[in-house]
Parts: sequence; structure tokens; C-alpha cells
Amino acid sequence: MDATGGKEDEVVADKIPRMEDPKPSISVHTFHDQIIDNECFFQVIKLEDSFHLWIGNSPATFGSFTVALQTKFDKLPSSIPLLGGTDSPSNSLALQLAKKTGKQVFVSCNLPFHGQLMPLIEKRISQELNNHPEHF
Repeated sequence: MDATGGKEDEVVADKIPRMEDPKPSISVHTFHDQIIDNECFFQVIKLEDSFHLWIGNSPATFGSFTVALQTKFDKLPSSIPLLGGTDSPSNSLALQLAKKTGKQVFVSCNLPFHGQLMPLIEKRISQELNNHPEHF
């Protein structure tokens, strides 16, 4: 080491890898549609490798909530209900979206789902996903 702390310190400092500032990777996308007799609102919060999909008919409500993810070791995604049960619409929807996107998916549903409504909700989300994959 040099007595002045000069040239050798500069050489060592040049070998330290430089870290880049992280770039924010959160975006919000909203859309809505009239499905049967329900005004349905959708909000997607996209993170780096996952997204949260909220479905509801009134703001500031949070219904059943499920997380699902596709792993490289399993053919089918796994899910865990965080609010509500495994038979909730958010569970089946989260599983479908995780399989389709390969991402970790959080889904919260706050709609009165019935036999006719759920397939139409799924179709609308699939349409949005196909038309705007950058938001998911």
C-alpha cells in the first residue's frame, strides 16, 4: 500500500462492481365492463414478476383473496387462499392466471359470483390479457 493512500486505493476502488439504481417496476391498469346486470371493475397492479388482480363492483371493498404460482417443477400451479376458502372464485381464477402467465398471481374478488357470471368474467379478463399483456 502506498503511504499517501493514493494510487493503490484508486485501483482497488475500480475493481468494486458498480450498482445501478433500481428502476421502479410497479404499474396500475384499470378497466371495467357491464357483465349481465353487474357493473364490474377490474384493477391490475403489476409488479416485476407478479401481479394483483382486484375484481369488484364497488370501490374500497376487498373480498376473497388468493395467491397462486406456477413453479418449474409442477405441471399445475399451486394456490393458497389468504381470505375466503379454496372454493372461492378468486382461487380458481388465480390458478388459471398463474398457469397462463407463469407468474405469481394475487386475485381478490368482490362480486356475487354465480354460474353465468364467472365464465363471462374469465372471458373478459382473458380478452384484456390478450389485448394488453404488458399490464399483467
